[in-house]
Formats: sequence, structure tokens, C-alpha cells
Amino acid sequence: MCTLILGLGVLGPGSLLLGANRDESPERPSADPGVLFRAPRVVGGRDLVSGGTWLAVREARFVTALMNRRPVAGDKRDPATLRSRGMLCLDAAARGAPGGEGHRGSSADSHLDLALRLVKRDPYAPCTLVGVGVDGEAWALQAGPGEPVVHAIPRGWHVITHRDVDDPSEPRTKWLLSEIGERRPWSVDEAFGLIVGYLRSHGEGGTPPVCLHRDGFPTVSSSMLALGMSGGPRYLHAPGPPCVTEYRDYSSLLEIGGDEGDR
Repeated sequence: MCTLILGLGVLGPGSLLLGANRDESPERPSADPGVLFRAPRVVGGRDLVSGGTWLAVREARFVTALMNRRPVAGDKRDPATLRSRGMLCLDAAARGAPGGEGHRGSSADSHLDLALRLVKRDPYAPCTLVGVGVDGEAWALQAGPGEPVVHAIPRGWHVITHRDVDDPSEPRTKWLLSEIGERRPWSVDEAFGLIVGYLRSHGEGGTPPVCLHRDGFPTVSSSMLALGMSGGPRYLHAPGPPCVTEYRDYSSLLEIGGDEGDR
């Protein structure tokens, strides 16, 4: 993905809001959201080239999101030797767990513990892996050449693009934070309406565009999530640029027994 908007605790303790645009080559095939793992239940879209994902939701309580970063000067690693960043995003959600149950990992490991183990074990192209949960877990893990770097993400609104969390030197991040930072919606619907307005923006009035229409890596899809609130989890996905594509409701995937698109 290229733009991620997070609202942690904005709608009350334990609430999690997320809006994201995915910028990718239109020639790279992907599947719309479905069940990626049954136990634990992990849902999200699937990259049909590597088998990974850019956004994974585990049991409606924890989310991993992948943000690619720009190449690092002096990185001489052979791209053919690097593991898929999408698999990092998927594995960090599906493996292990705080709370007892797990998948291919120890129940004593936190999601961050496991993500750190993965980036220390395998080489990845530069990226930021974001992990946020309704239990308050919230971090951004920067991977690539060199040692991984972890940043805690506090309560409130945050924006991440191809640089660091809330990086004021990145124009899109700076503008979005200035717009949304003090907003306090009263409901999920109001929050989604606020977020989607930014995800659909094209740079009106000289602001940085968020929904990108360009030859290389345009916006190919968009997603919104709301977890940890009364009324149940919400998951909307637009399988195209959000400015011209209707969001479809995939909330049933987050319910036990909601096996639409299971694979």
C-alpha cells in the first residue's frame, strides 16, 4: 500500500479505524478479500504473484498492513534473494499469538516478537510493517538493509506512506495529518465518510493527491476497517480506485463461519 490512515482509540478505548489505498502495478494480479487462514482466522486480499497480502485481519482483533519504502542508496542485495514483503505481512498476522491460540508459532510470542524474528531471519526489500490491535498493540517495524527499527504508535490519528509514521517531511502525510488530526467523529459511519473523502482526493487546491492516476503504480484498490466497537467489525473494500469504484461490504468475512471466498 502507499497511503495508510489510522485512528487508534478515536471512537473509544480499544477502537481501531483504518483506511488505506493500495498503489501497485495494474499488471500484477490480486484477489479480493477472502479467508487466507482458517485457524487462526485471517482475512484479506491476496497477491496472486507471491501469495502474500498487503493487509491482513486476524480474528477481527489484530491487523497487519504493509507499506513499501523507497530503495535505500547503497543496497547491493540481489532482488532475487529477497523474500516477498507480502508474505511478511501475512505471516506476522497468522503466526503465533498473545492469548493462547496460534498458527505455526509459540503462544508466548507477541505479533511484534514474531515479526522481528521474521525480518532477522529473511531479507526483505525496504518496507514498513504496521501492526495494530484492539488490545492496544500498535507498532511500525521498518525492515530492509541493516537492523530493523521499531516505532510505537500512540493513541490518536496517524498517517503512513512510503516513509516513517507521521513523517512531516512527506507532503501527503503532512497534509492528511493537518486535516484529520483533530477530527473526532461520533460513529463508524461518520469516520468512514471522513476517511473515504481523503482516500478519494486528487490534489484539489494544490494539496498532495491520495488517489493516484498515473502510468506507474496507480491506486488499484482501497480498504476501510473498523474493529473493537459495538455493532461488530466492519470491512469495506473497493477493487479499484476509490474515486470511481464502489466499496463492497466484506464484514461477514470477519465473523466465525463467514467463509465467503475461502481459499
